[in-house]
Amino acid sequence: MKENQNVEVNVSLARNLYRDFASTLSREPEFMSLLARYAAEIEKSSKVMEEIGLPNMCSFCATKIPGGGCCGSTVATWYDPFLLFINLMMDVGLQDEGYYEGCCRFLGRDGCTLKARYHFCVNYLCKRIYDAFDQKDLDLLRAQSGAELFAGWKLEVFTRQFLFKQGITL
Repeated sequence: MKENQNVEVNVSLARNLYRDFASTLSREPEFMSLLARYAAEIEKSSKVMEEIGLPNMCSFCATKIPGGGCCGSTVATWYDPFLLFINLMMDVGLQDEGYYEGCCRFLGRDGCTLKARYHFCVNYLCKRIYDAFDQKDLDLLRAQSGAELFAGWKLEVFTRQFLFKQGITL
């Protein structure tokens, strides 16, 4: 299946970037600062989601609805080598196979196995979520999602520029 081949290529490229540049980037103060800020925003997002009870709802859809709900099999193809590389820099292993057949490769038993997630995965709120949560909780979630995505964007820009200077143009 072509989709799986694209994911395999992107995972392989991310692993190669990690092998070739992780040590160098780990010595870059600006990179490490941006990485820490992004990780902190991801942690804040996780806490907000836990506080309002979102993970249980999303896990149900992902594992009980055919095709994985929002975590359908094609979602993994959206993850480019840069975002996967950032996950590796956050000590997130990239699994070689999906946990659930017909779902995103990165969906694990307890939810997404990635820390650095694609913007859709961070931002999308389905009708079930809109119906289940009050406006205050949704506003809090949106604000924190925006902070997470902004921190991730800053890190990605720095990383892409750094790698471009090294001759890497993916």
